[in-house]
Amino acid sequence: MNTVTYTLDPKSLVVKGYASDKAARSMGNGVVFFTNAGELLADRNVTTRLLVDAYNEVSDAPVKKFSDNKTAAKRYMAAIADIHVRAVPTPQVAAIPGMTPLGIKPSPNYPQAPVEHPDVATLGLYEPKVVKARGSFAGKIIKCLVNDNPRKEGTRGFKNFNVFLGSNATLKYEEFVKLAEMHGSTKGGCREDLAHDIKKGRVELIDEC
Repeated sequence: MNTVTYTLDPKSLVVKGYASDKAARSMGNGVVFFTNAGELLADRNVTTRLLVDAYNEVSDAPVKKFSDNKTAAKRYMAAIADIHVRAVPTPQVAAIPGMTPLGIKPSPNYPQAPVEHPDVATLGLYEPKVVKARGSFAGKIIKCLVNDNPRKEGTRGFKNFNVFLGSNATLKYEEFVKLAEMHGSTKGGCREDLAHDIKKGRVELIDEC
């Protein structure tokens, strides 16, 4: 089985998997390249904060911290184990008029049947894996049930709850995440705060009509 090379963007927290190291590095610089937890930790750009944020980005069960970076890296590798592996397409060269495959000229007396070329999906090669929408909050509407902010002033939770209060009672989850990013909250932080406020009965989720 081929080793998957991963890339992690420290700014957007987007992680991608590639079928080879060459394919991954062809995507450019500015990202962390790794194939296992050890290589992930060896990169000087990987900090404790980045490990927590990156894990929360791909997990439906966000955490505040890990006991140590080795544990964080192992948990992160397990969380991205099923990520769709990308393959860099091979450039196609246009056929030269009169040229036949392998340069072999067919016999003029042999009838030529049209050749069908099945696409990659038909052959089952690199067939894309069906991935469910990430998180139970995706596509939901957040409805605020209180009129005052119950969170401690100045905290991330306080700032995120102000987004609920300023949304005229209802707000799409994706809109909440986008607005929360304006005051520095990550997607993982948004999920954590929203889950807490739902548990406390301050907000509720409803399906989008």
